[in-house]
Amino acid sequence: MKEAGIERVAVIGAGLMGCGVAVEFARFGYEVSIYNTREETSRQAMQQAREALDLMAETELITGEEADAAYGRLRPTTDIAEAASGADFVHESVLEVLDIKKEVFAQLDEICPPSVILATNTSGLRVTEIASAAKNPERVLATHYFQPPHFVPLVEVVGGEKTDRTLVEKAARILQGMRKKVVVIDIELPGFIGNRIQGAIAREVRSLIEQGIPYPEMIDDVISFGFGRRMTYTGYFKRMDLIGLDFGYRAAQGRGAPAWGPVAERVERGDLGMKSGKGFYDWPSDSAKQLHRRLNTELIRLMKQDMEAGLI
Repeated sequence: MKEAGIERVAVIGAGLMGCGVAVEFARFGYEVSIYNTREETSRQAMQQAREALDLMAETELITGEEADAAYGRLRPTTDIAEAASGADFVHESVLEVLDIKKEVFAQLDEICPPSVILATNTSGLRVTEIASAAKNPERVLATHYFQPPHFVPLVEVVGGEKTDRTLVEKAARILQGMRKKVVVIDIELPGFIGNRIQGAIAREVRSLIEQGIPYPEMIDDVISFGFGRRMTYTGYFKRMDLIGLDFGYRAAQGRGAPAWGPVAERVERGDLGMKSGKGFYDWPSDSAKQLHRRLNTELIRLMKQDMEAGLI
């Protein structure tokens, strides 16, 4: 469902990320102007958009008619003023370089009326620093997608020090209307949440390589065919509840170490996770059974797919 008052969207910088964002908005009925500095880049973006929409139709996410209609709502331009003028919402996906982003936001702040939300796709730079280039920093925020943005549902929404919180909520509603899973982060953490977790994995991967694990495919297989599959449906804390918080509690005791505080608190009051009906989450009725079934059904589907492809 489209947010009231939002009809036209401008995507500034339509590379791999921006192109996917543009496709997403067009798919949900918005008129989208996509800005690139060069006509060749714009042509590539339109080709990528066509391919993405055709794949959506091929896999029956949308119909062929819907794919054609969405493509028809995309308007490429090499004029930033043409792209942003008349837009009700602007999404920026230019290079992750602070000076470049500040220059873009200074331009957008001049072009767009103060009521227009200006969103950056950054996660490595502070929204506050990017917004410092604007005369109206209260309307600058981050809507951080994950590649590929038109197939990965998560978007992190984060404001800067001067961002109007009502606009953060409005941006979240716009994205939720496009069937995105929105996480609003109230603290302006470097890297937000997703990239910090990915960064932790990257640091451990590098450590394993430095300790003598010679083959990158080993690490990729462990992630792709192991814990990565489970975590798609359980994340971290649901997985702890599924296993049982008392398991980790006893394991820590066996190592002669104290259990992590939030785990110890729950175990000591009898909240053991799914088995007791409460842990980090509440598990009423048959909700735990439903999660188990959904997870196991998906694991079977992926296992069959891998067998057919000769991967296992």
